[in-house]
Amino acid sequence: MPTWADILKYYYKDTKTVYNFGQSGAGNYYIFNNIVEKSLEYNFTKDDLILIQWSGVFREDRFKDGYWSTPGNILNQDTYSKSIVKFLFDEEGMMKRDYSYIHAIQKMLKADNLDYEMFSMNGVSRYDPAHKMMYVDGRESEAIDSLIELYKDTLDELHPSMYKIIFGDETVYPSPRLVHGQKRTDPHPTPIEHLYYLEQVFNFKPSDELRTHTEIVTKDLDYPYLNSLYLELDHQEFFMKLKSKYYDNT
Repeated sequence: MPTWADILKYYYKDTKTVYNFGQSGAGNYYIFNNIVEKSLEYNFTKDDLILIQWSGVFREDRFKDGYWSTPGNILNQDTYSKSIVKFLFDEEGMMKRDYSYIHAIQKMLKADNLDYEMFSMNGVSRYDPAHKMMYVDGRESEAIDSLIELYKDTLDELHPSMYKIIFGDETVYPSPRLVHGQKRTDPHPTPIEHLYYLEQVFNFKPSDELRTHTEIVTKDLDYPYLNSLYLELDHQEFFMKLKSKYYDNT
């Protein structure tokens, strides 16, 4: 579904060039690798603004056979078998991996004197709202507490998460809510909620036309339509169809 990146791309379509390098379900390995590669490919300069939305630590990405596999939360996907999940999943290990990615990217962008902002969907932390608990395996590890303290300055640099700003709490699964008179149960923020986040955190000032456009897109979201369409078409065809439905018309 359209996100803050799509909103900015639409808003600046006549004045600036906006690239969206995100991918559905992507975790922090994909994000880390993508930032490094795009910095080389596009030669980031002081005239650029890099906006980075880090993912949760429980996502598992793999690059294999020429493309990225990004099934999302390793505890809530159908790509890996239970035995593989048991082998791969380790809270402390995943946090060590992702915190080092974030720290390294911060250092890289600062060293190049680049303008950037970082935030997250639901906090880069031990919490897993999809399972309504912290410490999924029941451990309370001093090692994890020490890890969080070690990277405190790195994590403090991130803006408050989308869950925190939109739903008020990044540690729990969002309750069903009304968005423009429609009940929403999807834990991902809707386009109008993405716009709200931009306004609250970055003091973004949308035009009346942009707000109306985003409201229309939000109201028109048809999950059964999108889900069935996604099953029928390949990835590129799906997004071209989505673009023609929502973004080629005002």
